[in-house]
Amino acid sequence: MSRRNRELLGTFLLVFAAVMAVSTVRRHLFATHKLVKEKQDVYFLPAPKQVVILSLGYKAAVADILWAHVMVSQGLHSFQNRRFDNLLLLYDAINELDPTWRSPYLFADALITFQSAVTPYEEVVRAREILELGVKHLPYDAEIWLNLGQFVAFVAPSSYLFDQPEVAARWRTEGARYLATAAELSGDSSHIGWQALGGANVLARAGELDAAMRFWQRAYAVTDDEELRADIRQKIEGYAAELHQEKLAKRFEAYRERDDAFKQLVVGELPFIRRNAALALGPPPQPHRCAGLPGDPRPECATTWYDWALRYQRAHRP
Repeated sequence: MSRRNRELLGTFLLVFAAVMAVSTVRRHLFATHKLVKEKQDVYFLPAPKQVVILSLGYKAAVADILWAHVMVSQGLHSFQNRRFDNLLLLYDAINELDPTWRSPYLFADALITFQSAVTPYEEVVRAREILELGVKHLPYDAEIWLNLGQFVAFVAPSSYLFDQPEVAARWRTEGARYLATAAELSGDSSHIGWQALGGANVLARAGELDAAMRFWQRAYAVTDDEELRADIRQKIEGYAAELHQEKLAKRFEAYRERDDAFKQLVVGELPFIRRNAALALGPPPQPHRCAGLPGDPRPECATTWYDWALRYQRAHRP
């Protein structure tokens, strides 16, 4: 046998022996692995403030990596029917790294409460705290306000606080106020206004008619959706008739007349802009009618919408 053949034979025998040794050990390890069940997660990061230091300035990139880990791990834990113990810890790190990133806030309530059949009260409170942190850092984001309001007013009281009626009632009222802010910030996003409108019903049922009235008026004022405006009018008239609140109906009627006058004024001067843009610009100036008349009480001579509303009210409803 030549030297080359002997070397090939030796190599073959060595590889064969290695394969047999690996397969023998692996067979026992595979059987052992089948018996092992992962029950708890090991958190691998330091405190959130230290994570910020470890990011070396790449805070948004590290937050993105941790968020990807959260989404993948949540799916794996759901598939394995076990809790994701590190979720809140990872949320703290992500929010510390990038507190103005809106995506984690939009998913917070669903991810935190979708863990097991029974969600502890402490985790429900933590979900609310994270959403409140979101509106603190993104105060003009109507969708986060809507998410917060729906969770506090509807989801949590009916699903997780049913054994604490006093706490649930307080949460409903507080959530309704969050929804009022969402409706006020919705602007052209009429779908947010529609979804937030349930908060006014919560306030009305709780006896806070003034708060509900302010809710309806703000939602009525910021939207251009005529269907939504008609629905708000119908709700106010229905509650006024049901509770025999003639003052409520008259007050809204006066507000509606003033709002119609505002709309006619804007359409007459600037028909191509939306309501919110007109509110930002202020009343259209009319110097040819108001020049040289200091303190003129007519509404068309007002320089701010607040002043215009007061003048209109004095002129039409003394």
